[in-house]
Amino acid sequence: MLWLLTDVVGVQYAVSNLMTLGLLFLLRFAISDRWIWGSLPAPAAVAIAPDSEIGDARMAELAGVSSAIVGLAGPAPYRYDIGGILRVDSEADLPELSFFRTGATTAPDIRIRIDLVGGWPSRRIRFTSAPDRLSYQEHLGLVGANFEIALGEPIEVVASPLLARSRHVLYTNVVEALLRFALVERGHVLLHSGCVARDGRATLLSAQTDTGKTSTVIRLVRDFGYAFLSDDMTIISPTGQALRYPKPMTMSYHTMSAIAGARLPLGRRATLSVQSRVRSKSGRSIGRALGSHNIPIMAINSATQIAVPPPKFHITSLVAGAVVAERAPIERVVFIERGEPVRERMGLKETVTGLIENTDDAYGFPPFATFAPHLWMGRLSYAELRHRETTLLAQAIADAELWRLRVRDHGWAGLIAEFDRERPDAERARPRVGFAIEPSTGDVEQSQGELLRARD
Repeated sequence: MLWLLTDVVGVQYAVSNLMTLGLLFLLRFAISDRWIWGSLPAPAAVAIAPDSEIGDARMAELAGVSSAIVGLAGPAPYRYDIGGILRVDSEADLPELSFFRTGATTAPDIRIRIDLVGGWPSRRIRFTSAPDRLSYQEHLGLVGANFEIALGEPIEVVASPLLARSRHVLYTNVVEALLRFALVERGHVLLHSGCVARDGRATLLSAQTDTGKTSTVIRLVRDFGYAFLSDDMTIISPTGQALRYPKPMTMSYHTMSAIAGARLPLGRRATLSVQSRVRSKSGRSIGRALGSHNIPIMAINSATQIAVPPPKFHITSLVAGAVVAERAPIERVVFIERGEPVRERMGLKETVTGLIENTDDAYGFPPFATFAPHLWMGRLSYAELRHRETTLLAQAIADAELWRLRVRDHGWAGLIAEFDRERPDAERARPRVGFAIEPSTGDVEQSQGELLRARD
């Protein structure tokens, strides 16, 4: 294996040595999982138990759903209702969607199954695209982190056992990309952003990955009394409403400073400091760099996440008395950046472009760039979905305040709170401008221009 990676593929010898250790780990895992532990009888039912690190009243309420599942034969699907817009049925638990867990049995829009995907090992990644099916297979054959997507009604994802074991990778690298465009097809935007609300009005926070959205959201909720809607992804309606998407927060290293005084025991904090190193900006940069080479990056990422699970906490586990709001009209959009201090207004076109770029940045880890251009939802191609996403977003924020805040440190929370102190309540209740859109026709620049002229 060292010879193949170093002499044939051309990977640097130190990197190939690390890869060999990882690949052998995966091979041993596959053998143990399939032939040793696989001989154990499967449980008759799967009960819903909330994550000990989530533990808020909503999770306790959802735990009662288990009564609807106990007694089902075979693997009980995990069912999620995302804001009443999308339904997901999955044979793999998706902790990021825990808040949306439901016992209802209506037909899903997306179904996720676990099964073997692929064939013999190969020297390169194999991606195939047919009109109604996409297949992504890495070098390790059947034991790799492979998946297939059947584009129909419902959309069906088949995930390999290794990929399904790494639930974070399955959700982040495959499922969330499908949710993004499935929501667009249904007239909503899944925007990479944090969102908090005060006095019934929402503030969206946009930034590139690992800038400081999560720590800023925590400080706004803890120190300034804002309600929480999301820290990573927010559902945006074309009427200018922000809908909650309360994923458990994944703590990166620089976010640790924001949870000083949080309700975490000393031992858990010590473990968290190790886990968060893997989730740090440098750790993600290494992963993205490896993804540009001909290596089984999904398998490596899955093995890493299995060995060092990402540290996840719900906002109510970090901030006593935190309130999770359901929805709120968007009052402002704030881009947070690091550098020489700046507080300035932004134009609608610049804002929409920046929001889409930051959302794309969140999907920079493979294999999104490989399979996304081949997606279609309903009758909309990938290009049409992108156009619709941009137009819907422009419509939603056309009446909002648009700001850029640049600071040298991580002091965005205090500056954002100043917006609400500076603006009288009477001035916030501005009437919204209504817009009609035709997402699949016309030009994006023209659509944004019309919105901007109407706003002016």
